[in-house]
Amino acid sequence: MAVTNAKNLLAQLEAWGSEGARRIYQLQGAGENCFGVPLGKLRPLAEKLKRDHGLALELWASGNVDAQVLATMVIDPTRLIPPEAERMLKACTWFRCADELINNAILEMTGLDVLRAKWIKGKHVMVARAGWSLICNQVAEHKAKDLDIDALLKLIENTILKAPLRKQEMMNRALVEIGVHLPKRTKQCIAIGEKLGRFDTRPTPKGCIPTYAPEWIAASLATKKTK
Repeated sequence: MAVTNAKNLLAQLEAWGSEGARRIYQLQGAGENCFGVPLGKLRPLAEKLKRDHGLALELWASGNVDAQVLATMVIDPTRLIPPEAERMLKACTWFRCADELINNAILEMTGLDVLRAKWIKGKHVMVARAGWSLICNQVAEHKAKDLDIDALLKLIENTILKAPLRKQEMMNRALVEIGVHLPKRTKQCIAIGEKLGRFDTRPTPKGCIPTYAPEWIAASLATKKTK
């Protein structure tokens, strides 16, 4: 089957769908318009398709979650403008779709300083998640000198417990990234994590690092030492 247009691609994605994955994705917020295609199937397909902004917009307009994730992998970040990126984030019900949009496209856009400052205070959960994801990337890329770390830590400490889950997850990760990548802040971040407590009560999957910030920071630092 030719897979060079949106219609044929949707047919291919439907054929690749897994009922088990579909149920999991829907439990995570994906909605009914979902085939349940593993990301491992989408990435090689995206590499073959290469960047195609028009095709990406067609796939996104389908409303199908799997097609939208694929769209994030072929969209042209140089043609994506902030208002459009924000509209796309607001259309995301599944956090993994939002994360793929952030990692595959938004991180390559210009003007991220302005977007970070605006989005971390956004009322829409996926927009706010994107803002905190940009903070995490900035810290991990050792570009934190442009950030007001004191203000960010205060914001995390004062608001994370009341934040929606998908925003809360990225705020917690930001606390960890600051604690790991800014040695002078490590003790402060651990202290904040201890004060906040184990607010994420979901069980940690086998082989994964706990989301409790002090343990996450410690595990990440231990891994860095062994490299």
